[in-house]
Amino acid sequence: MTTPVYGAQQAYGAGPQVGKAHATVSYVGIGGAILAAIGSALAWVEISMGGSSETLKGTDGDDGMIVIIAAIAAAVLFALGIGLRKAVVSAIGALPGLAVLVFAVLNVADAERLPTQNAEDDGVSSEEITEVLKMVDVSTSFGVYVVLIGGLVAVAAGVMAFLKRSA
Repeated sequence: MTTPVYGAQQAYGAGPQVGKAHATVSYVGIGGAILAAIGSALAWVEISMGGSSETLKGTDGDDGMIVIIAAIAAAVLFALGIGLRKAVVSAIGALPGLAVLVFAVLNVADAERLPTQNAEDDGVSSEEITEVLKMVDVSTSFGVYVVLIGGLVAVAAGVMAFLKRSA
């Protein structure tokens, strides 16, 4: 391969693809954010007692609403990074993605978090909540795992966009 003569023009597209390197991971980040938002509308917790069971969606509590807002913010930042061709803007999308991830981890680690929030919003005392939770079986459901995966994808995409900022 020969180097071009000093002052010669390079052929169109022969130079580095600035902006394109982070665009792909930004699209993945948008997908992760959308996945997290969808997961918020799905069942996060299953409460079983005897033969009956009830599910609570993420949007039934404050955590699910915060996740939706953070997921939208992440998607907007990734899209803005693509539109402006600025990898740094896409990389900032990892921050709301991290918020999504934190709330997902909190709800996976403590399955009683959402039912407790829901009962407190209805004005039930903490003593009554504790007594009821002793009588029922509370387990996490698939929606919170969808949020967890979406948050992980958004954070990873933001980190990758940061690493590709000079590409």
